[in-house]
Amino acid sequence: MDKDEIIGTLLLWNFWEKDISTGIPRQGYLERIKKFLSTDEIVTLTGVRRSGKSTILLQVLAGLLKAKIPKKNTLYINFEDPKFYNALNIDLLDKIWQAYIEYLKPGGKVYLVLDEVQEVKGWEHWVRAKYDRKENVKIFVTGSNADLLSPEFAAVLTGRHLELTVTPLNFREFLQFRGVHACSSSLWYVKNKEKLINLTREYLITGGFPKVVLTDDELLRKELLSQYFSDILTRDIAERYKIKDVAKLKNLALFYSSNFTRSYSFNKVKKVVDFALSLDSVHRFSHYMEDAFLISFLQRFSYSLKNQMQAQRKVYLVDNGIHNSVAFKFSEDRGKLLENAVYRQLKGLSAEVYYYSEKKEVDFVCKEGLKVKELYNVCYSIENKETLLRETESLIEGMKYFKLKEAKIIVAEGKKRQIMEQGRVISIVPFYEWALS
Repeated sequence: MDKDEIIGTLLLWNFWEKDISTGIPRQGYLERIKKFLSTDEIVTLTGVRRSGKSTILLQVLAGLLKAKIPKKNTLYINFEDPKFYNALNIDLLDKIWQAYIEYLKPGGKVYLVLDEVQEVKGWEHWVRAKYDRKENVKIFVTGSNADLLSPEFAAVLTGRHLELTVTPLNFREFLQFRGVHACSSSLWYVKNKEKLINLTREYLITGGFPKVVLTDDELLRKELLSQYFSDILTRDIAERYKIKDVAKLKNLALFYSSNFTRSYSFNKVKKVVDFALSLDSVHRFSHYMEDAFLISFLQRFSYSLKNQMQAQRKVYLVDNGIHNSVAFKFSEDRGKLLENAVYRQLKGLSAEVYYYSEKKEVDFVCKEGLKVKELYNVCYSIENKETLLRETESLIEGMKYFKLKEAKIIVAEGKKRQIMEQGRVISIVPFYEWALS
């Protein structure tokens, strides 16, 4: 590509000559990134494809423009632009930078966004060189694979970067995208109870991919989610790791999408899937999916690290919408959808989360430092006496084990209340109230 072609491509993505729509602000991320602006460190945003990383950084650039930073001092490069496809290497980075400096002639600090930078082999050395030379540039990079900061990359960027993981919308953000601004007052919850219950149901089905949430047509939502699922498998896994048998990769992904919230060992997965797949392939494909943020594995709590590593792990999906668009199912899976949403909410809080399983099972154990702080069970509705007994008995066992006096049951339907059992308090809390607290 010559310089004219490069600048022509960049004009489509930058604020230099036109206004660019930056969508609904996600203030939680913007506030955290704002704190990073005063540092020299490279800011890395990782997360599943289509979770909003690019939009968040465009919002950051728009905020800088409002703060009177000149437009020419911002540079956004999208490495998934087809025009860059045949030239993705460090030479292209140099050419883009030289063309930008020559045509825009920025004065002062430049704010540089390298979007989906994992497409460029060796990008981390180029970025490090700019950092080490103390050039007057603040660098942001995004990527849709955890390998963006694999041990090799991390070794190059050690002490030079700050990382932020972007997820699909949490429930508070989902409400904001639906035009509902949550309030912490008890009166607000009472006034909006029915609306919040309905929005909870919608969130559990639709999930939190921003564009999907903003799409009203149900069929189009499913098509978008199916395409996201396909893109993650093909672009972030199959192409990246040069997988030849993409059909088996997809079948394993569909298996996890249909059987999420259950516990498995890789050996068990190999035995129960209804297609031929070696143990090595199960192991590799599963970790590739985890690195692409499609799934997460939750470890069983144990004071023995060896036992913890050997125990079966529960699998969760990055977003409920994926399950509802691609999974093979015979029921609504309401309880599993709620459990997955609670897990995603806990992970979004950067909680250290496990599950507990001895005689009975507790869905989530939250650890802070050296101490277990909270226990959660998740149940769509707890009005049935047998269900209530099952959930409380497992929590009582967990509370005795961890020497806790309180625990919670998160429900989608039902009133907020407390139960006293054996001198311990179990709070039953609607998902919407817990998620917004």
